[in-house]
Amino acid sequence: MKHRFVVLAPFVALIMTTPETARAEAPCDCDHVIELSGEVVSGADMGVKPGDSVCVRGGDRPFLRLQKFVGEENAPIEVRNCEGQVNIDNDDKGYGLTVDESRYLRVTGAGDPDIPYGFKVRASRTGPDYSAFGVAVGGLSSDVEIDHMEVYEAGFAGVVMKTESRCDGSANLGNFVMYNSRLHHMYIHDVKGEGIYFGSTGYGGRKFTCDGMEVTLYPHEHHGAWIHDNIIENTGWDGAQIGVTPKDCHFYRNTIKNVGTEGELYQQQGLQVGGASSCKIWGNTLLDGPTNGFFIFGAGHTQLYNNVVANFADTGIYINDQNLDMGSKIEVAHNTVISSGDWGIAVFGAALGPGFLRNNAVAGAGMAEIAIGGEVPAFIDEGNQTADDPDGFGFVDAAARDFHLTENSPLRNVGFPVPEYEIVDDHDGVPRDDGAPDVGAYEFTDTGTTSDTTTTDGTSTDGTATDGTSEGPTSGPTSGPTSGPSSDSGDDTGVETHGSTGGNSDSESGSVSSSDGATSSVTASAGTEGGSTDADAATAGESETDASGCACSSDANANATAAWPMLLVLVGFRRRKQSAVA
Repeated sequence: MKHRFVVLAPFVALIMTTPETARAEAPCDCDHVIELSGEVVSGADMGVKPGDSVCVRGGDRPFLRLQKFVGEENAPIEVRNCEGQVNIDNDDKGYGLTVDESRYLRVTGAGDPDIPYGFKVRASRTGPDYSAFGVAVGGLSSDVEIDHMEVYEAGFAGVVMKTESRCDGSANLGNFVMYNSRLHHMYIHDVKGEGIYFGSTGYGGRKFTCDGMEVTLYPHEHHGAWIHDNIIENTGWDGAQIGVTPKDCHFYRNTIKNVGTEGELYQQQGLQVGGASSCKIWGNTLLDGPTNGFFIFGAGHTQLYNNVVANFADTGIYINDQNLDMGSKIEVAHNTVISSGDWGIAVFGAALGPGFLRNNAVAGAGMAEIAIGGEVPAFIDEGNQTADDPDGFGFVDAAARDFHLTENSPLRNVGFPVPEYEIVDDHDGVPRDDGAPDVGAYEFTDTGTTSDTTTTDGTSTDGTATDGTSEGPTSGPTSGPTSGPSSDSGDDTGVETHGSTGGNSDSESGSVSSSDGATSSVTASAGTEGGSTDADAATAGESETDASGCACSSDANANATAAWPMLLVLVGFRRRKQSAVA
């Protein structure tokens, strides 16, 4: 028989609830319960074992720090809300919800089917020394799944998943890999920094001061990322960014709207992918931003398909090798790109490998619908359709940003098969014609269309986010694409990066220590901040005092994102404007 452990307050209070309230809320029926007094909670001290469930009682609390929750690959630990929504709210910490020193763990807000986001997290501190993350996964954690949460008004990023480089080397390249991260069914909005900050931006190394000496430290890699079915809107910086993720990176069915509201230079993209990350990016909707929609900058092999991008002031899809000689294959197919201030799709970089633009629908660009730099080697431009005015494409309602096709659309049946990999269906999951597919993100269907009416309650009618259900265990990927390649011929395994650690999810580099499983007294400090300091890392400068006792401060300016506007020059490129088929 399993024993049920409860994190107790200093005193026990009887709370009277009406029968109606009790019926409406999911009960706390887990192996362990974290009460409202639990703020810094150790799974090891609670006696949490692989396969156990841990309930977090609904109600208000200032923060929640989860430490040393260590499951097993086939027996993950699940932490979920119970008896209502867990409401985390503070304006003086560097975090709202953190996960440190944990592995094979799922933290989910799906504990009550009547509450789409069972955790609601706000951490609004904006300085002066550091600003707050809403949700942070660090402290050498790996194989962690976060889902069904609302994160808002963060002083910096909504969600961050990485462990910052350390002077003792424990979190650095070659010593640690964060495996199999999953982030899905989140509503992230009105944050000062990025909506999602996944992996480091310091791919080329960042300068730290360790024991009084300046050294260059390299960030760890991420192997396995499934980021999907999230709604991200009103972000001060990028909607999302992915760095140093060279293997098994998947970003799909996300909606990102209204980014870069703080006006921070170089931090205003819809989605930025770099640091040799190699990702499959499909089925996303990106709307409204002051610079670029997709910013593929110094990435590894990349597949970008079935996406909708509209109303970005610079370029809808911008691709550049960042002078990294990786021979990256960039494969761009079946995207709908509308109303870009400069180019619709732009590709630059002599170091790129063979790639292609196929079957993309691009309209309403200020300079050119498609621009491929003259230095780009062996880049195929085939089956794309362009127009000065989106109305020429026969969309259902371009003004309302419903880019589904009408029956008489000139984009119908004029595409070419993509020989490198088969794209079996469209942005909405509608099967594609395998001989003459429609151009753009959507295949025509007479069964009804949807428009841009994403809601904030976990539902969507634009074919992107969310269905309100979890999609698989922590120990394995959530259910794979219902849209996209029918095989892995596109190669998303990436390019081996500097000193790649390789290995698999059982490698010691991705593990953390586990307790012996003994049933110990439950301890959960209330109002104190012991344990790992990862989530307190200063967000702008990314500095922290690591576990070795060495005060490590980074020179954020030394490795700031390269000035991409300097690359947006009129180098020799092939300007191509092809009228839509009449």
